[in-house]
Amino acid sequence: MIKVVEKKEKSKFDMRSCEKLLQMLVRSRSQNALSSDRVAFVNKILSGLSPSVEPDYQLLNMILAVVDKFGHDNITSGISNLLDNQTRLKEHDLSHFFQRAEFILTLNKQLKTDSGYLDKTISNLTSSGASKLGVSSDEINSAIFSRIAKHGWEEMARVVEATLSFLHRKVRSNATNKSVPTLLNRAELIWKLHDYPCDFIQTSLVDLAGDFALAIYCASNLTTTRNLKGDATQKIFVKAICYLMAHGTDESRNRLSSWAISSEDTLSTLLTAITTHSTELEYDAQVLLRDILNKCLVQQSTTSSSGWNNPLREDRTRDPSLHIQRVLKDHPNLPRMVDGDGRVTLHYAAASSTSPVSVHRARPETIEHILKAYPEGAAVIDPVTGLYPFMLASGSDTANSVTATFSLLIANPSLVSGIQDDEDTNSRKRKRSESMG
Repeated sequence: MIKVVEKKEKSKFDMRSCEKLLQMLVRSRSQNALSSDRVAFVNKILSGLSPSVEPDYQLLNMILAVVDKFGHDNITSGISNLLDNQTRLKEHDLSHFFQRAEFILTLNKQLKTDSGYLDKTISNLTSSGASKLGVSSDEINSAIFSRIAKHGWEEMARVVEATLSFLHRKVRSNATNKSVPTLLNRAELIWKLHDYPCDFIQTSLVDLAGDFALAIYCASNLTTTRNLKGDATQKIFVKAICYLMAHGTDESRNRLSSWAISSEDTLSTLLTAITTHSTELEYDAQVLLRDILNKCLVQQSTTSSSGWNNPLREDRTRDPSLHIQRVLKDHPNLPRMVDGDGRVTLHYAAASSTSPVSVHRARPETIEHILKAYPEGAAVIDPVTGLYPFMLASGSDTANSVTATFSLLIANPSLVSGIQDDEDTNSRKRKRSESMG
């Protein structure tokens, strides 16, 4: 059979035929088994695999046996043709990538040197047009950590980085890719990677923050709250929230807040989850809740939410600060907490009351509830801008801004006379200085 195929100028093989021919060559004991003709025939077989077929583990393991017999240097052209065929690479997904990475890492170990194929395989994954992952998200984690155990972190680091990059690039191309369970598995993967020296972890965290925010924003309330109620999944969910708050953009945090206030049950479940897992996940629950209040919730309104069990007003609207009331009921001290920038909740609320985007604007009712929880906040200067809260709220002529400014001034009217007194004093000092000069 070998001689018949050998005489053909061009041949195309299916997977099993290719494997069978290679197996026969490996087992051959003829004197010319290692001749130049036979080496050329091996390369012919490898190059002749049908381009519509991706080599499986069985065939790749047979190629390792071929390398062992014929020598890697003799068959590099055949392996390169097999791995670099452009038709085969059009829909290169993670399933194919993991197969090839396993083959290459095993080959490198066999050769005791870097064969150079891994960089090409990573490049092929980067340019892949595949829209599906080709493997379930929980299988991705299992595959990665089993290979880390087998090959070591130093060898697997590039594979893991390429995998996370692929997951981020493909998150919008398929509904499954941006599902909450898929993103939670990715969050768990990144969480476990903190045990390894990853110079790419910061990029992966930023990517995850944006993708996770998109996932919960697009998912139904039923899907997200279900993921918040199982203890193991809930823990990963809260960890993903921590990543989002630490590494997300304003857009990501706005998506988080839109989801969080979508129903009273969603917000209540989230608040409970955050306080439940703080010790195990090693974060300060009050600090995380403060940041969520300051950077997510005060900029939102529940007026259009139908998920809140509150009577409608005569104008068919609901209280816009129901979510703020819910948070402050269980955590009344949050508005008194100073964050890393030296700001308190009232500074964020006052500043956002003048936002040009109405959906990201703190309502007067929100400011009133925060003032009630921390009246002294009206007299605390914002260290970022050097302004009092009423000044922050007076940045526009909208009805919200005017109402908010008035409420903050009523809470501490002495601020106006105090500022005027300071200006008069400074003016008198300047005049005395000029006359003495």
